[in-house]
Amino acid sequence: MIQRDYAQGREDRDTAAIRRDFLDVLIRALTTTDSVGLDFIYGEVADGVLKPLDGQQRLTTLFLLHWYVASRAQALDAGAPWTEFRYATRLSAEYFCGELVSHTWPAAETDPVEWIIDQPWYLFPWRTDPTIQSMLVMIGAIHERLSGNHHDFARLWERLASSCDMPISFLFLPIDDMESGDDLYIKMNSRGKPLTEFEVFKARLEKLLACSGRQPELSEKLDREWSDLLWHYEGGNFLVDEEFMNY
Repeated sequence: MIQRDYAQGREDRDTAAIRRDFLDVLIRALTTTDSVGLDFIYGEVADGVLKPLDGQQRLTTLFLLHWYVASRAQALDAGAPWTEFRYATRLSAEYFCGELVSHTWPAAETDPVEWIIDQPWYLFPWRTDPTIQSMLVMIGAIHERLSGNHHDFARLWERLASSCDMPISFLFLPIDDMESGDDLYIKMNSRGKPLTEFEVFKARLEKLLACSGRQPELSEKLDREWSDLLWHYEGGNFLVDEEFMNY
């Protein structure tokens, strides 16, 4: 019950940038021959059910991508294994997910978010549910990215649903002692602090320079020589992130 709400659909500026970058990776893997690995997801498999301890955000986005592409390809099968995705810790979101995969969006008619909100199964209280609202934002973002080009959605769905040549995958690490799962979740999430504006900028700059061969040089200068130079202007918080951004 301590799992947080779905956050990748929040509408603040930092989350919007994360959402845009993540969708870039997923859609490039889906629409090209490139594939992508999404790192580790921790949890257990009990009675054929995967119960993630960490990885909820990525799995939710993959679920929404499946629903969108399956709808566009007219291939939504309510009995497919991926449609069993549920938010067991959020009863309203669990019901929403069940209703979503039970209905194919008629893509030719309207925007998917507008269509969902207008359906008789869409409950009025959901307008204040942060997880459901984030899911709608993500569906809208996926639609914006995939509606601009004339994609063959039947082919995209075949690629996404393939169990052989998977465009998107992750590594699964089972946690055997699930009695300590709550403690592990708390430790994994309480130690993480939001990235500063400079840390986000630094990561993107290093990514841009990766193909130049000079990324290691930049990283070392940022972490050592240039940090030492700016330390004289440190303002009392024992960080030079603000000083880097000001410069």
